[in-house]
Amino acid sequence: MYNLISKIFDKLERGLSPRDKAILVSLMLIISVLGIVLAVRYYNYIQKNPEFCNSCHLMEEAYTAWKLSGHRNMVCQQCHQLGMIEQNRLLVKFVFTTNRKTPEPHGNETPWKTCTTCHWDEAAQGSLTVNKSTGHARHVFMEKLHCKDCHDRKVHSFRPEKEACLRCHKDWQIHGVGMEEISCLRCHPFSPRKQEAFIPDRERCLSCHRKSSKTGFPDRVPMARLNCYECHKPHARIKPSDDDCLRCHTREVLLLKPVHRSTRHCAACHVPHRWISASR
Repeated sequence: MYNLISKIFDKLERGLSPRDKAILVSLMLIISVLGIVLAVRYYNYIQKNPEFCNSCHLMEEAYTAWKLSGHRNMVCQQCHQLGMIEQNRLLVKFVFTTNRKTPEPHGNETPWKTCTTCHWDEAAQGSLTVNKSTGHARHVFMEKLHCKDCHDRKVHSFRPEKEACLRCHKDWQIHGVGMEEISCLRCHPFSPRKQEAFIPDRERCLSCHRKSSKTGFPDRVPMARLNCYECHKPHARIKPSDDDCLRCHTREVLLLKPVHRSTRHCAACHVPHRWISASR
């Protein structure tokens, strides 16, 4: 190798023949093209291939969660974007600290500002749009919450859990028997229709309670137009009280019949969900 290099320099000092010049130019072009191709491939690997991220042992849990998430068709760098300055800073840090333990976390861990590029007006991967849903109208535009306030419970798992709601709604409790483990979003969906109320309507309640024999609901009665929450307060008490009945039945308060003067509760005579007096 040393002799070959010496011969090349000797020829350069004496001058090259036209044939040698053509060969040298061709070699330089080939090397340049190969260098560009390798640089492009390397750039695409580190910027567009999730396998590059997974090459770090700290990313195994995050990579597995990403493969199972709704974002599995996106590459890491679409969300975890680094500027040129930060990229070079991390490169220098890696070169000079490669034998040291890498701190966790490092880099751009929570890229929340990029969420709206996909989730603002267009529904991405079956999700709701921020700009066109009742729940986001309340939480984002009125309460000024950020994505991470609700969607950061687990790495690469962005569906809010009950604990996320309780950060702000810690004074609310579930008193409905059997509802303790139900997610808040089962009853309070972030509807894509702005005009739909955030409070669950009767159909949403009956999607779970329809099979219960206690929830027979006749259609041809005045109360059939009522929503369940007008009598049932799952965040306040287990069963409706007489006060709930008297909010509508003020006439019965003014014109009490003898039977109404007793200390018995309304539901003792009026069968729930039918409201007729029970047969004696």
